[in-house]
Amino acid sequence: MRLDFYYYSYQCPLNDDMLQLLEKYRDKLDIYYHDISEDPETAKNMGMFYPTLMVLDNNKRYYSPISRSFLEQVVKGAYPTEKPYMCTLSQQVVAGNIEAITAKNIETACECCENANISNCRKKAGFLKQYGDCYGFLNMDDDGKMLGGVEFLPSEIIPYDIPRGKHIAFITCIYRSDSEYDYKTAPLQALEQHLRGEYSEIIAITDEKGVFPNGDLDFFIRNGYIDKGVVFKDKSYCTLHLVSKRL
Repeated sequence: MRLDFYYYSYQCPLNDDMLQLLEKYRDKLDIYYHDISEDPETAKNMGMFYPTLMVLDNNKRYYSPISRSFLEQVVKGAYPTEKPYMCTLSQQVVAGNIEAITAKNIETACECCENANISNCRKKAGFLKQYGDCYGFLNMDDDGKMLGGVEFLPSEIIPYDIPRGKHIAFITCIYRSDSEYDYKTAPLQALEQHLRGEYSEIIAITDEKGVFPNGDLDFFIRNGYIDKGVVFKDKSYCTLHLVSKRL
């Protein structure tokens, strides 16, 4: 079976894990790699707005991080089932200790991914260092545990099919809330305050109902973002919107 793996460099630390895992299946699958970091045309043609996109036999699309069990099903000729990340998001905002994300604490930010480790965090840190010193903000509790966070990059370097400009910042990921507490609003507000002056607009891609990537849409609306409309739709997985806020 043919497997095309599209990925945005090491913007997500799990990209490193998936690349290493795929190498173990080179003799079982017909694998092609596509780093879209410098290839916005491919990202546009593929309708790619996630850190990774996997396509089986030029037909079936997958958006979530892949696993060994997933690939074992593919080796057997199956098309695995993929379900979107759905959960109820609380509106009770919790603001702990808000810290800027820098090279010194990027490993803490990587904790938003279940399989984060020193190796893939260093790959992400190397990727981010190209674009400045502050990459977002973390919401931390008094014991130093990461509750939530938000990360951004200049829109001009983003390969996705989004509005770009020196005055536009792009939210690459925002994470960790649940049905009891909202841990994302506080770091998002800190990021917006940090960006004012250098940027006049902040944008994001969010799913309509799911929380991957960056959802849901109602969360952004509550935080003053304007829904600019649907940019991509896969009826089996997602309806992605572009949202924007003036700073």
